[in-house]
Order: sequence, then C-alpha cells, then structure tokens
Amino acid sequence: MNEKNTLFNWFKLVLKRDLVLSFKKIATFMVPLVFFLIVITLFPLALGTEGSFLSTLSSGVIWVAALLASLLAVESIFNEDYRDGTLDQFLISGEPTFILVLAKVLAHWLVTGAPLLLASLISTFFLYLPEGLLFPLLISLLMGTFLLSLLGALGGALTIGKTAILSAVIVLPLSVPILILGVAVITSALNGQDFFSYLYFLGAMLAIGIPGLCLATTEAIFINYD
Repeated sequence: MNEKNTLFNWFKLVLKRDLVLSFKKIATFMVPLVFFLIVITLFPLALGTEGSFLSTLSSGVIWVAALLASLLAVESIFNEDYRDGTLDQFLISGEPTFILVLAKVLAHWLVTGAPLLLASLISTFFLYLPEGLLFPLLISLLMGTFLLSLLGALGGALTIGKTAILSAVIVLPLSVPILILGVAVITSALNGQDFFSYLYFLGAMLAIGIPGLCLATTEAIFINYD
C-alpha cells in the first residue's frame, strides 16, 4: 500500500509541476489553441459560407487542425527539462520512469488537447455542423488528442536535445491512422451512419497506446542517455 501511495504521490508531483510551469508560460497552451481557431476560421473565409459545402469538409478540417495544433507543443514535453537538468534528476531519483512519462503525457494533454475540445465547440458554428454531431466529435477528439499526446511524447523522447521539426517528422506519419479514424467518425455521423465501430477502434488504440507508447517513450529516453 505504501509503495502504491508513493507512486501516486510521484505521479501527482510531476503532473502538478508540469501544469504549473505550463500555465506560467502562456504561449505553451495559448499557441496551439489560437492556431486551431485561426485554421478553422480561415476555411470559411477562403471557401465561402455555403453551409452544406463547409459541413462536408468539416471532419477533415477539424482533425487536420487538431493534429497540427497538437504538434506545436511537442518539443516542450522533455526538452526544457533536459536543458535545465531536471530530467537528469528525475532519472537518477530511482522512481519509475514510466510514471514520469505518463504524468508528462497527461499534463501535455491537459494543456493542449483539452482546450482543443472546447475550441471544437466553437468550430461547429463556423463549419455549420449539426448539434447531433457534438457527441461523436468530442468523444473522437478526446481519444484522438490523447493518442496524439502519447505519440508526441515518443517523438519528443526520440529527439531530446534536437529541433522540434524532427519530432514533427516522426509523429506525423504515425498519427495518420488516428486522423483517418477521427475523420471517419465525424463523416459517418454526418451521413447518418453508424460511427461507433470507428470509436471502438480509437478506444482500442488508446487502451494499447497508453501502456505501449509510455514504455516505448521510456526506452527512447534511456537510448538518448546511453
């Protein structure tokens, strides 16, 4: 029981620290959110305001904007701790690195992914999405953005001390299945078709991705330090 409490306290400590540091730097959570809203706003301005046309494109627009916005903060997951030596202290502390990675992924999602869920509600007005699409939209983005945070952590771990562009190059190809399934959920709902099968696939990917990608990220950190 004491060991479980220690691990939970370690998880809370890392999570709280990352959240406090993120909210002290407004750009960390504001840039992805503003970028998402700008992309969503530009499409009606460029393509016109015909409701049916924008509604047809909405699934791809929302998911591409969410994917690109989530990549903007990937570098901050590990690089800042690497530069100031905090990551070294974490690794020599003797605490499980898996817990460290999971806490950092959750902090990254709370700072970048969760605001995108709220911003997606605003996007429904710009893209003329019916109210009935709010549930599939939010559920797919909830699972999809958390998967993107997991992939972002893996990309960040593989490129510790290097440029953010390299992280994006690694993460983008891996995120294609998430993009396809996310778009399929909204498109199916828009066409009145069953979209739960796509949500089940996203849920299965998330269930496998949380332990699998956290372990892969842990190994990537150790590889960079060897």
